[in-house]
Amino acid sequence: MSWTNLIAVASGGALGASTRYGINQWFVRQGWYGLPAATFAVNVIGCFLAGVLLVWLDTRLQGALWWRNLLMVGFLGGLTTFSALGVEGFQLLRANRIDLFALTVLAHVAVGVLAVAAGWKLGQVAFPH
Repeated sequence: MSWTNLIAVASGGALGASTRYGINQWFVRQGWYGLPAATFAVNVIGCFLAGVLLVWLDTRLQGALWWRNLLMVGFLGGLTTFSALGVEGFQLLRANRIDLFALTVLAHVAVGVLAVAAGWKLGQVAFPH
């Protein structure tokens, strides 16, 4: 790992996380704080941008690891990790691995929710009221 690539990931991550925060604050100001609309929005935006960036990076900047680290790993990683799942799911569909795609999506959602529940339960035990 080079320092320039690490700086690209960190810089992109800071920008992505800041963007996510700004979008969340905008939704709160609109009165949408009771719905997970901001999370849905950044996940969809992140997936859309991941698709655009995949083409741009593969056709215009082949081998440009710095840009991939800045934009895909850093920015979209800071904005949402759901974009990574979207890219991996798309790759499975392109490879006609529908079975593995379905299993992957189900596992991410189900295990993710179960992990939140387990962490919540552990938090209740570790930090009682």
